[in-house]
Order: sequence, then C-alpha cells, then structure tokens
Amino acid sequence: MTPFGRGIIRILGFQLLALVSLALALSTTGSKLLVVLDPSINKEDYSIFFDDLKDRDFVIDFRSANDPHLSLFNYGERAYDHVILTLPPTQKALGPNLLAKPLLEFMANGGNVLVLVNPNEHALGSVREFARELDIHLPFRDTKLVDHFHFDTAASPNLHDTVILDPATSLVAPSILPGATRKKIVYSGSAFALGNNQLLFPILRASDTAYVYDPAEELLASDSPFVSGTQAYLVAGIQARNNARAVIVASSSMLSNDAIDAADSANRELAAGITKWTFQESGVIKLASVTHKLANTDEENPQIYRVKKNITYEAEISEWTGDKWVPFVADDVQLEFTMLDPYYRLTLTPVGANGDSELYATTFQAPDQHGMFTFHLNYKRTGLSYVEDKRTVTLRHFGHNEFLRSFEIPNAYPYITSVVVVVVAWVLFTVLWVFSGPEKVPEKKTQ
Repeated sequence: MTPFGRGIIRILGFQLLALVSLALALSTTGSKLLVVLDPSINKEDYSIFFDDLKDRDFVIDFRSANDPHLSLFNYGERAYDHVILTLPPTQKALGPNLLAKPLLEFMANGGNVLVLVNPNEHALGSVREFARELDIHLPFRDTKLVDHFHFDTAASPNLHDTVILDPATSLVAPSILPGATRKKIVYSGSAFALGNNQLLFPILRASDTAYVYDPAEELLASDSPFVSGTQAYLVAGIQARNNARAVIVASSSMLSNDAIDAADSANRELAAGITKWTFQESGVIKLASVTHKLANTDEENPQIYRVKKNITYEAEISEWTGDKWVPFVADDVQLEFTMLDPYYRLTLTPVGANGDSELYATTFQAPDQHGMFTFHLNYKRTGLSYVEDKRTVTLRHFGHNEFLRSFEIPNAYPYITSVVVVVVAWVLFTVLWVFSGPEKVPEKKTQ
C-alpha cells in the first residue's frame, strides 16, 4: 500500500474513533479531555478524581506541562474538547500553547477549561492573565484562607487553615451539589475575588468568619486582608456567549484523595458537580424547534403577516440530564416582538411535554404598524447554557380590498345617514322643482 493510502486509512480511523467517543460521551460537546500535569505532581494523589472522569466515558490524555509538542489545536481545529490545567509547582512558566491567548482561543472555538490552582504556590503569570480576562482576581503568593470558627481541629489545630464548609451556606450554586447538603466540604488553600462580569458563575464561597492572609507576615490591626467573608470565593466559573465554560478552583487539594476520603466529606460529589458543569454534562438546555403562524391555521413560518392579525408563536426547549434529553420547564421564558425596540415582551406559557421537549406558546395581535419585525427568543440564566433565536418577518398594511366597508363600522352610521338624507332630499327637491313650476296662465283671445 502506498504512503498516501496508509495516510487516508489513518485519517479515517481517527475520525471513526472520534465519532465513537462522541456517541459514548455524557458531555454534549465531546469526550476528548486533556490533563496537563507537572512531573512533580503524583497522579495517584488524584486517582479517585480521574477514575470518576474515566467512568463517565472521558478519553483522558495526560501530558506534561513542558511537552514541546503539546497543542490545543490541530490544523486549525480543536484537538481536545476539554482541558484540565493543574498549575505546576516547579515550572516558572507554562508552554507557549498554554498561555492566556491560546486558552481564550480554545474557548472561542467551543472548548471548556478547568484550572486547578496549586495550594502551596502562587499562580503563574499566564494563568493570572487568563483569570483576569474572566474577571477573576487570584490571590497573592503564599496566602492562606483561615477560619478560626470553622476548621478541622485534627488537620490544623494551630493555623486553622484546613477549613470546614457547610454546603447549605457556602454553596452559591445548589445545582452543583444536589442531595449532599448534609455533608461537609474540606478545603485547604487560598481564595480569590470576583469582578462585575455578568457572565460569572460563582459556585463556592467561604463563610462569614473566613479571610485570606499571608502566614509569613503578621497583619497589623490597620491592615486589611486580600479578601474576606462571603466575598472570598473558592470555586467560580464563567460561561462565554458561545456557551463555552471555564472554571477556576482556588485549591487543587480539594479534589485530592485525602479530601475525598475524609469522613463525611462531600468533596467527591462537589468534584463531580464542578466537572459536570464545566464539561457541559449538566446545566445544558437547547432549543429543539421554533414555529410561528397565524392563529388557528396550519401554515407554519410564513414570511409575511398583516397588521392586527392574531399570531401564535411556539418553541420547544429540552434539557440534558447526562444521558438523555428531557423537557425543560420554566416560567420565565419570554418572547420579544421587535422593530428596533420591542413592541411586545410576552411570557411564554408551558403547554406540555412534546416527546423530550417542553412546548411553550403564546398568541398575540400584531401591532398596527407595518415594517420588518423580529421574533426574538433570548433566554439567558446563570448556570444554564444560553438559548437565543431570531426570526424576521414582514408586517404589511391592509390591502385595498381588506378594509372594512362603511356599513360594517358602527361609528360610520351617522355619516352614512347624512349622505342618505342629502341624496333623498336632493331627489325630492328635484322632483318638486320639476313638477311644481309656475301655473300656466291661459292666453286671452283677441278679435
């Protein structure tokens, strides 16, 4: 076989493997996962975490952070669907393909990123730049999160830097950890602050009594910590406008075997919830179909409507549960009927399940304004993938044969009556004028 033929077979084999892995994946975006590890990191310390990912049918590619052949793209396309970046404690910098710009390009192409900050070292400059692009501000070097009221007495009797968190108060996104609110979260590391980016998705924060400080330096009474209380976040993410997701965990030790195996610990469920959301196994909805038509008719999606006609708009939305699509039910799905500005903003009513989708519908009367109008469905909620759909139609005015006749308009009756009275009066006047001329006087005969 020629080298060209072998190359074709190899390419076809890779494509077949990609299709099979996509069919088995629980993620809606694919199963190819890149895990960047430093040689100094013992992979066995996170074996439970990685085994859980393999059990969810992820195809994991472990690569070293200083691998010169490591690249997130292959011939302009994403080489992986997801990336887990564990910050190496012995590296001064990441490779050129793991800088902030390539990571942002990876997200722009639909990839998902999970960054695990090393609890014992400061974050690298490229990671800080990447976090700043997400409006997440990482802490200073050698800082610790301490809580003198909620700590593990066995692990940190003096420093109080092994914090015990209550999911009921610290978990900002309850959907990340369903059914495990009675357990505790064991955490050791630092914390970061969040900016005002509306796309941010806070997941886990510290308690009211926690704060971040540098244990190597004594804080004076006038000094203020980097971040404290509920403003100190331990896990937070962002969902880009193309639904790509990125999550930063302030301490990778929270996902280690020691934290997962701790008594009455919810760390394993939390790790699963974080990765499921990051890799789009949860919190994913889609627009199955959209139709609009004249009310009580069967013709769907016409391009032209007439003003003041009743229009019915229907949309079907589904939610991904990890293995199948199910109907997504909500009471805040809205439709805008716009021409530059919204003429109507209507809440869609859930009608009922239609297979694996929930049907939403509304009926409204088109405004008395002709022009180009748009059906705009824009559903954006924190923690859920964004759903947006635009359909432009023409709204025409009345045709010359579509206006109401005068006798069909009650307010026109006085005018019609006046016209009839004038016509009748004119006829009578004419008749009277014709038949009521001056009397003819007979002529006198003369001899």
